[in-house]
Amino acid sequence: MKNILLIFLLVGLLSACIPNKEVINHSFLYKGEGKEWKAELEYEAKEVWEKDKEGVNIYSGKDNYIFTLTYKGEVKELASLNKLSYTFKRGTTGEGSSTQTFDEPVTQKIFTSKGGGTGAIMREDESVHVEVEWDGKKEAFELAEKDLKTNHSKVGTDK
Repeated sequence: MKNILLIFLLVGLLSACIPNKEVINHSFLYKGEGKEWKAELEYEAKEVWEKDKEGVNIYSGKDNYIFTLTYKGEVKELASLNKLSYTFKRGTTGEGSSTQTFDEPVTQKIFTSKGGGTGAIMREDESVHVEVEWDGKKEAFELAEKDLKTNHSKVGTDK
């Protein structure tokens, strides 16, 4: 009887030590350029895999990004710019866009947008498609993944 009690005690202790949550942090840097513009997407995501009390798998994902678009020429070439629009498609997980109009001469050649969300996240094998339109001109190009950092950690039960 003592052996059975000891076995149950050991199984209980071991199951308390087995991780029931896995956290994966991703950090991607994508870069690319066309003839007149270059862009970079800094992308960070966190996904959590865990089990609920009934043993059902639960997934959650959260991401944030900073998209930077840079004109490759001189800023004075943009001085008469009236409108700038750009879109970037992040693989199959979403897109971002911005449209800016200018009433005064443009004094910068770097344009940035930030965002984030929850749900599915980008994977390292996905590409980013960029489209830029400015004063009747268009350019499109792809961003390729240049730097990848992924960190896995397992967490014990939350009992």
